[in-house]
Amino acid sequence: MTLEEIGKLFDTIVDYYPSFNGDLKKMQNWQTTLKNVSLEAAIRNLHEYASDSDNKYPPHPGALASKRTEADRYHETMRQNGAQTVKSYSQLREGVTPPTEEQRRKVRELLG
Repeated sequence: MTLEEIGKLFDTIVDYYPSFNGDLKKMQNWQTTLKNVSLEAAIRNLHEYASDSDNKYPPHPGALASKRTEADRYHETMRQNGAQTVKSYSQLREGVTPPTEEQRRKVRELLG
């Protein structure tokens, strides 16, 4: 997000929270936090934030960053667990030796 977009975001925040104010330093700090967030996403999150009656005070930049839903957190946890499982299976395979010819012969005889 650019400084100009931060300015537009601040204007929208003032629409909801008239006591909100910001100077250039505050805008630059918010830009640092919201640099990877689009203006549209931040405004959408602001609408969500303002619609909650518990939010009586202006938001901080983290509240307007991309929101992670419960499903997002679930899938992230599942991805991490899956990666850990694959890693542990890979470690288990590292010291394994293949069956000897004698063991293969016995299995062939049993299956026969």
